[in-house]
Formats: sequence, C-alpha cells, structure tokens
Amino acid sequence: MIVTSRSQYKLQKALELGADKAIYTNSEWSEELKEEKVDIVVETVGAVTFNKSLRQLRKGGKMVTFGASAGDEIQLNLREFFYGQYKMFGTTMGSREEFREMLQFIQLHQIKPVIDQVFPLSETRGALSRLNEAEQFGKIAIKISC
Repeated sequence: MIVTSRSQYKLQKALELGADKAIYTNSEWSEELKEEKVDIVVETVGAVTFNKSLRQLRKGGKMVTFGASAGDEIQLNLREFFYGQYKMFGTTMGSREEFREMLQFIQLHQIKPVIDQVFPLSETRGALSRLNEAEQFGKIAIKISC
C-alpha cells in the first residue's frame, strides 16, 4: 500500500501502521514511484491529485473516488484513459444494508479504526476546528452521551 500526505508526521505514522511506501502529496509521484504501477487507487482528494493518481494505475487498473475536498472539476485526457483501459468507480456512503455488512465485517476481522481524538458533543466546534487544521491522523469522533 502506498499513501500520500503533506505531513512528515502522517507519513511516518502510516509506515508504522504498515504502509509499504509513504510519499509527499506535492512531490512528483512518477519520479518517487519510478515505473511502479498499482492495481487500485482510492482517490479521496479530488482535482489536485486525481490525474497523479490516474497516472500510477497499471493498464486495466481501477480507481475508486469519493472525495473532492481539493476541487470538484478535473481535466481528463480521454485518449490516455481509454488506452489505459482503466475502470473508474464513484461511490458514496452506501445503503443501510451495506452499513450493516460493513459493521459485521469489522467485527469479524476485528478491525480497529485509527482514532485521532474523541470530542464530546458539546465541543463539536473544536472537532470541526481540528478537521480544518488538517493535522489529525485518523478519525475525529463525536461522543454522544445518553
């Protein structure tokens, strides 16, 4: 697995958690990865990284995209896309049934998400500020007490 980030700290943490490679988002990926191509790209950023991600796919590779925090619109070289025989999938949060299946999968395989910080509901503004700073590593959680 190859991950990208603008933060040295996050790159190091990703390696500690098992990433094979960690590269700077703003670097020249084709130089960093040389001729290394991947089967699947999970693209969560949008316009800033979309074409860089696409160029790292092997012929016939797949891209799943669900984020556009760095821009909604991209320029796509259609000829490169069809010569690459790529497959692209857009996705959203999924259905209620898919959510249940995901929870069962997480429980069965004992998957533990990386949590950066948990905020009480009364400090939701602080949680949003933490997200805006983009310094978190992992998920920001809001605890709702009953």
